[in-house]
Amino acid sequence: MFFDLPRITVIGGQSAGKSSLVEAVSGINVPRDPGTCTRCPMECTMSSSATAWSCQISLRIEYDSGGRQLEVSNTTLFGPCLTDKGTVELWLRRAQAAILHPHLQPSFFLDMDKTTLRQLSKKGQDPDDAGPRMLQFSRNTVLVDVKDPDIVDLSFTDLPGLIQNESVDTIEMVRELVVSHISGQNTLILITIPMSDDMQNQEAVRLAKSADPDGTRIIGVLTKPDTLTAGAIGLRQLWRAVIEGQEHPLKHGYYCVRLPDDAERARKLSPAERERAAANFFDNTSPWTPAEIPDRKRFGIPNFVTDLSRLLVGLIEKNLPNLRRSVDDLLRKCVADLEDLPPRVTTEPSAEVLLRVTSFCREFSEAVSGTGNKSFAQGNRSRYAEFKADICRTRPDFRPIAHDEECLHSSLIRLDLRDVRDYIEDSVGWELPGFVPFDATKDLVSKSTSLWKEPSLSCLGDIFAITSAFVDTLLVSHFGQFKPLENYIRSLTNANVEECREESLTTLEKFLAFETAPLYTQNVELLESQRNFWRIQYRWKPTYEPEPDQYADERELMANVQAYFHVSSARIIDYVPLLIEHELHQRIATSLQQSLFDRLLEDPKKMTQLLDEDPVIADKRRILEGKKSRLLEIKEKLDAFRSND
Repeated sequence: MFFDLPRITVIGGQSAGKSSLVEAVSGINVPRDPGTCTRCPMECTMSSSATAWSCQISLRIEYDSGGRQLEVSNTTLFGPCLTDKGTVELWLRRAQAAILHPHLQPSFFLDMDKTTLRQLSKKGQDPDDAGPRMLQFSRNTVLVDVKDPDIVDLSFTDLPGLIQNESVDTIEMVRELVVSHISGQNTLILITIPMSDDMQNQEAVRLAKSADPDGTRIIGVLTKPDTLTAGAIGLRQLWRAVIEGQEHPLKHGYYCVRLPDDAERARKLSPAERERAAANFFDNTSPWTPAEIPDRKRFGIPNFVTDLSRLLVGLIEKNLPNLRRSVDDLLRKCVADLEDLPPRVTTEPSAEVLLRVTSFCREFSEAVSGTGNKSFAQGNRSRYAEFKADICRTRPDFRPIAHDEECLHSSLIRLDLRDVRDYIEDSVGWELPGFVPFDATKDLVSKSTSLWKEPSLSCLGDIFAITSAFVDTLLVSHFGQFKPLENYIRSLTNANVEECREESLTTLEKFLAFETAPLYTQNVELLESQRNFWRIQYRWKPTYEPEPDQYADERELMANVQAYFHVSSARIIDYVPLLIEHELHQRIATSLQQSLFDRLLEDPKKMTQLLDEDPVIADKRRILEGKKSRLLEIKEKLDAFRSND
C-alpha cells in the first residue's frame, strides 16, 4: 500500500457471524466449514454500474510464503467472469486454496471440486506429510468484484476471524494480520459482535479500541439477537442500551442485524425474503420492537449497508483532493522512472543485436571524427597539448655566458658556453683547424631527441586509457540493458581495440626512430630562418666578456642546434597526435563494426541468448510496472467519485 486509502475492514471472533454478515451485505455465498473457514483477507467491491449480475475473482499476491512483503504486488484474474451466483462459493474455495498453496500454480485449482479441495486441505495440514505444507493463513488477498444493478455501492475487506483454540504462533499470526489492517487512520473498523457473548469478552473489540481509542473509526454490528432467550431479560436490556448509545458508545454507533440460520440458508431465501424475516423478528421481539426503540435506522441489513456506504463515501470525499494529488504525483514519477529504463526489445533478436552494434560503432566513429560526442575529441586535444608542452621542455637552454652556475641548477639541458665548448672538444677527430665537428651537433641534438620517447609513449598510453573509458561508456549505453550481450561485445571490442593499440605502438616506435639518425630536413627555409634568429639571440655579450669573441664557434653551434630542434620538434608535435588518431582511433572506427559482425554472424542463434535483460533492470521494470498498475487501479477508483467533488 503506497498510502492510507479509505477502506472498511471487517473483523470479529471465530463464529461471530462474520461470514453471514458478509453474505448478507454482498449477496454472495462464502465458504462455510466447521472451525475457521476464512484464512486470508477477502476484498469485496460492490458496484451497481451494471445491467446484470456478475462476479470476477482475482488474486493479489503481496507477500511471499514466509510472510515477507514483496517489492511489487501482482494481481491476476482467477477463473472466468461468473454469471451464476450459485458457483461463487466453490470459486472462492478454489481461490483461497491457491493463496494457501503458494508452491503450486493457481491454475492447478481451477477445476477442483469441493471434496477434492477439502481433502487437499486436510493433507496440507497433516504433520506427517513430507510434501510442501499448506499455509494455515496468508496475508495475500482474494479479490471479489461484484456487479449488481440492485446492490449498494460499497467495498470492504473481510479478515480471518480471531481464534483461541490454536497454537500460540497461529493465534498471534491472525492477531497481527488484523492489527495491520485496522491501524490506518482512514480505515473504518467494522466489528461483528455476537449478542450471545459478553462485550467484555470480545477480543475484536479490544483490538479495535487499541487501534482507535476515541472510537471515531469503529462501527459495531451486533449479530445473533435471535440467540437471546426470552428469559435473558437483563442481557437483552444491556444490548438495548448499547444500541441506544447508553453503553459502550461509539461515534458511529451500533447496528443490529438478524442473519439467516442454517435452515433458512438451505431454503435459499431471496434477499427480499431474508429482509422480511429479519424485519418481522425485530418488529415482534422485545426489546427491539418499534414501541421500545422508535429509531428503526439501527436495525436490519438495508439500513446498515446504506449508512456504511455513506460513511465510506464521506471518508473518501474528505480525503479525495489529497489522495488524487498523491496518486498523480506517484504515477508521474513511476512513469518517468519507467521511461528512464531502456526500452523493451520488440524486433527480431539478430536484427536487434546488429542494429545496436551499428549504432554503437557509428557513435564511436562520429566521436573520432569530431562530429558526434565533442567531449571525446576535446579530451584528446587536451592531452595532445600536454604532449606538446612535454616536448617543448626538452629544448636545450643555451646560456651565452661562461659558467652560469645559477642556471645550471634549474634544468638538465641548460648549458653555458663552456659546456658547449666541452662538447666541441670531445668531438674533435681529424677535422681541419677552424671546423666544428658535426658530431658535436649530433650529440647536442640527441640530448633533446633522446627524451622524446617517454612523453610520446606516455601520450599514447593516456589516449588509449581515454579511448577505453569512452568505449566502455558506449558499451554500457548501447548494450547495458542486456548484461550477457554487453559482456560479449565488450570482449570482442576490447580485442579489436587492443590489436589497434599494438599496431599504433609499433608505428609510433618506428616513427620515433626516424628522429635519431640521420639529422635531416628539406625545410631549408625554416631551418635558415631559425638559425638567423638564434644567431641574433646569442650575439649578446656582457660588458665583462673579453674581446675578440673567443666563443664564436660555440655560439654558431648553439644557433644550429636550436634551429634544427625547432624543425624536428615541430614534426613530432604534429605527427605523434596524427599518428595516434590515424593508427588507433581511425583504425578502430573503420574495422570495429565489420569485426563484430563477423564474430556475431558465426553463430546467429547465440544472439537470441545474448538478449537476456540485465536482472537489475528487469527487476526494476517489474517493480515499476507493478506499482504503476496498482496506482492506476487506485486512480480509477478515485475517479469514480469525481462527480461528487
